[in-house]
Amino acid sequence: MYKILLLLLLSFILVDLQAQDRVFTYTYQSGVLNKGQKEIEVWSTLASGRTDYYKGLKHRLEFEIGLGHNVQTAFYLNSKYSSAVAIENGVKSLVNSSSYSFANEWKIKLTDPMANSLGSALYLEYVIAPTASALEGKLILDKQMGLFTSAFNLVGEYEVERDFVSQGADLVSVKKDQVAIELNYGLSYNIKKNVNFGFEAMNKNQMLGTSYSRSILMAGPSLSYRGSGYWINLTCMPQIANLKGGGLELADNEKMQTRLIFSYEF
Repeated sequence: MYKILLLLLLSFILVDLQAQDRVFTYTYQSGVLNKGQKEIEVWSTLASGRTDYYKGLKHRLEFEIGLGHNVQTAFYLNSKYSSAVAIENGVKSLVNSSSYSFANEWKIKLTDPMANSLGSALYLEYVIAPTASALEGKLILDKQMGLFTSAFNLVGEYEVERDFVSQGADLVSVKKDQVAIELNYGLSYNIKKNVNFGFEAMNKNQMLGTSYSRSILMAGPSLSYRGSGYWINLTCMPQIANLKGGGLELADNEKMQTRLIFSYEF
């Protein structure tokens, strides 16, 4: 009888852990949904603070489903809105823009952060937009140590974008390739049964040929709350430094990003 009760308790705990595959917003963990489990995630990211006025808002609506055999897939609908000061012929003006894209992810869990010495997973995502496409891969490592959760991601992204410029009466397509390497790290402590508090750090590196054109370091506090069948994660991440020197990089990167993710399992 006691063995049956113990097994039921362990199965409840494992299901509860599986229902939340992350306690961070920028840093991924190795957990995947069980076969047939489904989640809806709603992301909102607010970015502000550049050399001139800038405010951007990104939204992501994600549907996740567990496929079994430690594999899950997800489908995203992405939207982005921004308002920024642009300079053309020496004249400043406020420009509003919006963009939309579709993405699909595949995540394969290799090892478990509790049962094995280190949790690990592989992640692949492709993005399709009207004038751009991108391919992103992640190596995900994480570890559960008592009340502490830590995770590290090595991220590589290749993006192809097309701009159209006027040359006389013709409209010419210009292809732009971009390669980015990103490092993410998160450390979180379970301060209560349903609450985690910690911090996240992100190093964004944009490549120009074989060298880095910029290397941005951002870091800040993170908070996670999980309820019955849902969880909420929040991270505030100010820019700490431009590792290439010259102070903060505010021409193309923001002084502050804040991301909120709400997830509901059904």
